[in-house]
Amino acid sequence: MAKVDHGTRKHALLSASGASRWINCTPSPRLEEQFTNVETSYAAEGTLAHEFAELGIRKAMKQLTAKQYKAQTDQLYKSPLYSDEMDEEVQKHIDYVLAQYMEAKRKTKDALLLIEEKVDLTYFIEDGFGTCDDVIIADGTMEVIDLKYGKGVKVSAEDNSQLKLYGLGALRAHELMYDIHTVRLTIVQPRLDSISSWEISAEDLNKWGEEIVKPKAELAYAGEGDQQPGEWCRFCKAKGRCKALAEQNLQIAKHDFADPQLLTDKELIEAYKLMPQLQDWINGVAEYLLHEAVHNNKKWPEYKLVEGRSNRMWSDVEKVEAVLKENNFKEDEILVSKLAGITAIEKVVGKANFNTLLGKLVVKPQGKPTLVPETDKRPEYGLAQAQSDFSE
Repeated sequence: MAKVDHGTRKHALLSASGASRWINCTPSPRLEEQFTNVETSYAAEGTLAHEFAELGIRKAMKQLTAKQYKAQTDQLYKSPLYSDEMDEEVQKHIDYVLAQYMEAKRKTKDALLLIEEKVDLTYFIEDGFGTCDDVIIADGTMEVIDLKYGKGVKVSAEDNSQLKLYGLGALRAHELMYDIHTVRLTIVQPRLDSISSWEISAEDLNKWGEEIVKPKAELAYAGEGDQQPGEWCRFCKAKGRCKALAEQNLQIAKHDFADPQLLTDKELIEAYKLMPQLQDWINGVAEYLLHEAVHNNKKWPEYKLVEGRSNRMWSDVEKVEAVLKENNFKEDEILVSKLAGITAIEKVVGKANFNTLLGKLVVKPQGKPTLVPETDKRPEYGLAQAQSDFSE
């Protein structure tokens, strides 16, 4: 088997990962073409995690020998993005996929597990294609499973456009061989201990593809339609220069409040609701300005590129220690020793023994008061406790 390389995986103009964006804002893909695609360290880390996941599942399915598995993982371990945490977290995804496959086999003897399944979406999208992390097919049900290694934002499988497109592609490829009436979409986000699943009938999924995806994809491929700002702008490469998004946010900032001097309670709440959107847009503008200045030598009016602040650090810790000892400084004067953090200790001890040995010695301080929408599932803070914690 050829070496796995997720980093060179091709991306369609109308990608499944960006589906929520181009379905809602059809000109966005052609606008994004004008901007450099810069891979972040988070994206590269996610790619590495996917490589480990694929190898782990293929090994369990005996599609790789132990020797092949070791040779390929040894290369991945050399990545500066690798950490011990990755092994543990990716294993959660592997365990889920294998457990779901075993359950499917129990119901359907010839159940199928497809790993890194490439799907053809050209029936719905011009030049459209995608790659599913894992697909499990049994009579009646097909499950599309996607690994999300990030921990910044919890991603829900409910009505998820990316997974619905994957489901459409996999459904068209296999519905003749398997009597599939239900498609289950699952997102495994191990670092947030989240497994989110959502089901849709094959009939409704195909209807969505025909009535929503097809016409929107035709507009998007041509770069036509109206720009529509929304939460889907979050990862758009054009958001720093998007006029529609700027106009929307500037209009928000210039909101015509009734009292020109003081805001009412209702106006305050309305402004607070808009804060994440405004912050995300301003951050996008700042990132674009900096990227152009650094990588394209862009000179922005009224601004210049300077060296930011940094902290001093040792160039060679061992040599510093040796010099100090040679000059008769004592170890207790120059060395600091402290207990490792809870997560590190838990890995050393093992989760099975951690609570038994140390459970009574772990405390979880109460979090600081945070203002959230009423729909948030967390219980409401007591007023007295909130006042006490806020003042600390």
